[in-house]
Amino acid sequence: MSALPILKLPILVLMKILRIIDVETVIPISLCSRKMYHLVKTFRDKSDTLRLKMDGIDLRVQLATPDGNYHEVEVVAGTSETAEWVKIDGHLVPIDRSRKHHGWNTYWDDKVKRMQSIMEYLSDLFGIKNVTTIIVTRGTMRLLDILKERQENDYELVIYHQLSEKESHFILENHPAKVLRIEGFSHNFPIAKHLKSIDSLIVGSKLSITLDDLLDMDCVELVLMGNRLTGTGLKRILQHWAIDGFRRLKYLRLRVWDFNLEDVLRDLDGLTYTRMAGKRTYRSNIEYPTFGHLLITRNDGVVASFDYYRHVGIVQFGVWPDSKGNTN
Repeated sequence: MSALPILKLPILVLMKILRIIDVETVIPISLCSRKMYHLVKTFRDKSDTLRLKMDGIDLRVQLATPDGNYHEVEVVAGTSETAEWVKIDGHLVPIDRSRKHHGWNTYWDDKVKRMQSIMEYLSDLFGIKNVTTIIVTRGTMRLLDILKERQENDYELVIYHQLSEKESHFILENHPAKVLRIEGFSHNFPIAKHLKSIDSLIVGSKLSITLDDLLDMDCVELVLMGNRLTGTGLKRILQHWAIDGFRRLKYLRLRVWDFNLEDVLRDLDGLTYTRMAGKRTYRSNIEYPTFGHLLITRNDGVVASFDYYRHVGIVQFGVWPDSKGNTN
């Protein structure tokens, strides 16, 4: 890319310009030269907190702004006649404007490895310490080794394909991310022993899990959409919480059947119930549900919200303050 005229401007003017340009423009400007890179890094607008996401399905690295907009750099095979050559993480790379997405295309031979180059470049440019979320496929699982070395398990891992038994063991034993969002584990996979070490887990498929396994788990947040619990089972879970049996639990969402709410709430020792005055959003690490039904209070003063959606057979339970520190 050719030099920009703004480099000839007085430094105070240049500082003001760099502070008002948007994220999408910042990326190509930073690639013009090392001098421009350091100027952008030093003087860009730092008032917004940006999040970094790696998408191993579409092979792109995304910057998310607080207003929900995404700006991305995609890794593409081949080359482009309209591309210009720039240096990214020490590599000379063709880059041009993406016609499909809100961002830029870069052209590499080793696409998975070069996602790391782009991630490191954007992380340093925007001062982002950690990748927030990573989506992997069977072909891009080696990205997990990169994150493990970089930030241990402090990220959200998303896997949309059904895991084999070998993959299930590999993920939970080697890459137990802080938040795991899994489409499905292998059939009859023994998940119970891992529920003592996982912080937040959301699973879409049926698991081989018993009520005793749930009562013995130590998750902070748990969403199970493939299994159904009876009213009797849910009553035992609430009674277990009443005696402080789930010391870390903040949020729980389960499917239920053979369920009568009055029977579940009747004769539970150590709990009192009141109607919520209005609806409240609960901010967990995995989703932001709305509560509006019951407040449940333990004898020690700890309060939780409880909702039952009869038409879909789902109950949700959230202990206040929520995972972001908001009170009921």
